[in-house]
Amino acid sequence: MSRSLDLADTLQVAIDAAEAAAVPIMELFRSPNLTAEHKGDGSPVTLADKQAERVIREILQARTPEIDLLGEEEGELDRGRRYRWIIDPIDGTISFSRGLPLFGTLLGLEDRETDEAILGVINLPALGELYAGGHGLGAHCNGQPVFIEDRPMGEGYQSEIICAGDPLWFAESGREDDHSKLTSLPLFRGYCDCFAHAMVLRGSIGATVDPGLAPWDLCASQAVVTAAGGRVFTAPSNVPGKTDAILGAPMIVEDLLERLGW
Repeated sequence: MSRSLDLADTLQVAIDAAEAAAVPIMELFRSPNLTAEHKGDGSPVTLADKQAERVIREILQARTPEIDLLGEEEGELDRGRRYRWIIDPIDGTISFSRGLPLFGTLLGLEDRETDEAILGVINLPALGELYAGGHGLGAHCNGQPVFIEDRPMGEGYQSEIICAGDPLWFAESGREDDHSKLTSLPLFRGYCDCFAHAMVLRGSIGATVDPGLAPWDLCASQAVVTAAGGRVFTAPSNVPGKTDAILGAPMIVEDLLERLGW
């Protein structure tokens, strides 16, 4: 078992690592020389993903050697420690590789004894926004507090933007009908990845429905959204090892759970 952590200090390490990773990411963003490969699961990966994760891991191992690591690109360093960093160097690699600024770095800390996401960072370097928070720390964007206002959906679903990930992930998770229900909402938008999670934190959207998430897609956002007063509903996905999630204002999440029958 690891010693008790100072969460504020540990969160600062995560912020520093995410900001350092932004350097190689932004050097390659919209570069004419950037190319994407495809991994065994069909998802894309670029040189920027690999370089960013390498930077993050070096910082985390140097400053928090007592914490294990799980990264999307370089796998796991598992010594049976209580706490584990969960790293997604570029969440939204498709957007990144197409020159769209709606991507980011996700860095979360998991307590494996309680199975909780206890702190996280969402850095959107192309937009200049870094969200961070954790248990007992609240949440902030670029140092300014953020809080998810709890509010009802509103009559006719016409007062809140609701968004969802790609239809492909709904299909893989056996939730095609749910995507159809969501697209019928008056203010539905197709935002996805960590950009959508960050917009929940900003209060720009009421909730996002996101099936088929890997641990590195969810841990950081789960911690920060919860710290900001939001709700994160999770359920095991039909895809082994993945999670279906809804993140948003608590009453809106409850409304969507009823509407979708989750």
